[in-house]
Amino acid sequence: MPLKLVIFDLDGTLLVQGLDFAAIRAEIGLPPVVPILETMEAMEGAARERAFAILDRHEAQAAAQSTLMPGALELLADLRRLGVRTAVLTRNSRTSVEVARRRHGLEFDAAVTRESHRPKPCPDGIRHLMRSFGAAPAETVVVGDYRFDIDAGRAAGVRTIALLAEPKPWAADATWAVGDLAAVGRILAAVAAEPP
Repeated sequence: MPLKLVIFDLDGTLLVQGLDFAAIRAEIGLPPVVPILETMEAMEGAARERAFAILDRHEAQAAAQSTLMPGALELLADLRRLGVRTAVLTRNSRTSVEVARRRHGLEFDAAVTRESHRPKPCPDGIRHLMRSFGAAPAETVVVGDYRFDIDAGRAAGVRTIALLAEPKPWAADATWAVGDLAAVGRILAAVAAEPP
């Protein structure tokens, strides 16, 4: 089947973004090793609102100071030329996505953030994007740098590309594991050229 949709993670995939998770946990008052988003989701009332305000601020600041991963704009442009739809699926806020989009001139067809769907590793955001673009699982690829990206893609039944600066044990769960966006582009071009 042809390639119709590529869903990218944002941080560590399209962007180099320096979120200081230790500082975020400390400011919110979380222990050092707990998952931030999942712990905050369990909070209630004013504590929850305060925690999300802190996280939103850190994310927007990081997006404003982010740099592009080498080859990000070229890869998005190549996919557009092939007629492939592109989307971002991130655990970050919509505000941080828009800050990054404006800062770097990122062009993608849709963005799903934690405000609209349950965050990865839940596959809901991927399924929503496939429905939105009329793409079957066989016509969709998820690209990300973290286990949650790969887990969400597998749960949605799509092929996955782990983009890694160094080997990770969980990368064996991905369809492909590569070290840079140029390699991602080569894989996606090959997938796009597959016979229907």
